[in-house]
Amino acid sequence: MISDFLLRFIKGLKTRFSANENREDFLRIFTNRTEHYATQIDKITISGLPAYEGHGREVVLVDDRNLHHAVGDLMKQRYVGFDTESRPTFRKGEASHGISIIQICSSTRCYLFQMRNITEIAPLAKIIDNPKINKVGVGLKGDYSQLKSTFHFHPAALVDLAPIFKTFGRKNDAGSKQLVALVMNQRLRKSKRASTSNWSAEKLSAMQLEYASDDAFSSVDVYLKLRDEFKPYAELLDKKMLDALDL
Repeated sequence: MISDFLLRFIKGLKTRFSANENREDFLRIFTNRTEHYATQIDKITISGLPAYEGHGREVVLVDDRNLHHAVGDLMKQRYVGFDTESRPTFRKGEASHGISIIQICSSTRCYLFQMRNITEIAPLAKIIDNPKINKVGVGLKGDYSQLKSTFHFHPAALVDLAPIFKTFGRKNDAGSKQLVALVMNQRLRKSKRASTSNWSAEKLSAMQLEYASDDAFSSVDVYLKLRDEFKPYAELLDKKMLDALDL
């Protein structure tokens, strides 16, 4: 079944190109790409993909001592990976413990803001509330709500990857593991042990550092690759997709 997004693209293609050869080439490449992104890769196939882990990029824990340096570095970026981690709840009716870690990373460095060790959060608003810095993640609705209610941030330019892939014709929301497999052809490890660990601990484990940074790094990696892939077709994309990919 052809998605509405692909149908709009075909219509624009017919208007733009009069030469059948160019039109067919564009259509074939674009159709293959969008149809691939609408598929669901099964667990067995993902398990056989090369690992995304081991990216070797710098991971920096942030507290009061290096907060301004971290914010200054991130202010230079236009696209950053974004995620949060919270101490989990295990009892029915137990109140949320709120956000413990905020991950913000460029394509080369990931900053993990340990909120328990940051007394003045105003500098962070320069990133989170900044409409000129695209903060890319997966399933950001909950993060948005907690950032507002807990820290009184006014998050701007949050780019959720899941709705972008639904535009391609996906029927279900895709998590970061699925998106890394689809776009990067790699396997992102998602450890339940890490996700349910104590994120408010004073000292984070190596497992936690890897889990948190991989989540944020993978989001910006997927987004930047999507931008590169769809940039040649920018004149044929609708405004919604152009805005989402900042093209």
